[in-house]
Amino acid sequence: MKYIYILSLFISFSSIADICICQYPKEDAHYGSGQSIEVPLYKMGCRLWLTLKKNCRRKKIRDINNSLEDLLDKQLNDGETIKLGFVGHWNHSQELVDYIEDKITPLVTKYKKSSFELDNTACNAMDNPMLVQKKIQELPFDKEQYIKVVGNQTISIGMWDKLSIRFRKTDLIAIADSRSQEFQYPACSTYLGKRCTGFQNGEKGFCSKNGEKKEIVCHNFVKEFKYKTKMKRKKKWQYLDEIQRVMTKHVEQEEYKIYNMKRRAGLLE
Repeated sequence: MKYIYILSLFISFSSIADICICQYPKEDAHYGSGQSIEVPLYKMGCRLWLTLKKNCRRKKIRDINNSLEDLLDKQLNDGETIKLGFVGHWNHSQELVDYIEDKITPLVTKYKKSSFELDNTACNAMDNPMLVQKKIQELPFDKEQYIKVVGNQTISIGMWDKLSIRFRKTDLIAIADSRSQEFQYPACSTYLGKRCTGFQNGEKGFCSKNGEKKEIVCHNFVKEFKYKTKMKRKKKWQYLDEIQRVMTKHVEQEEYKIYNMKRRAGLLE
């Protein structure tokens, strides 16, 4: 009797598990982009993505050009969530919308008892989250079906932020979800003051503070003291309006220092 109970728990758990598939691009990718020399890195990123996914009954890696139906026909159980990741390059939200239209819509129609969660770890997949939100609202969902899309608003470092505590909140995401009328920006508190990378310098995106949309930027961190400011080489996510104010003050102080140096050296007429 004890073994029958344990078996029933296992069956019950399996029936509500997910199937997780990570996709990557080759140089001929229809969506996303990549070079042959980068493919091993994409696959490595996919393995990392799958490692971090919990409650996956099946884990697979697939070329984004390949159809998923043959795999889902064999592996998917009714009611399981289909979790799709992407590791590679991406260009903009319109490309993501085209991918959803061509690749996801047929799956939504065919597997009516399953919902979908898309995690695009590449650059700029959600540079226009409104476009993605509008698209997923149009999909032919059945009853409890839904689709949730997570992507980066700006240039990103993809899955590699998971390998370093130092850059754990480098990638600025946005979320589109068919269960909501509006897309979601992340909480500002999650990103504010967190490190970003040098190649993200000047990248701008949005976050939410008490329901208000705020623009943030990856920029050299300027520490403001009572009588002076000091710029540090490390870059952080900061409110755009605040960094503009502090940077203006910093520039004025630096110009005043130069003026004093010239005056003392007798270089001023």
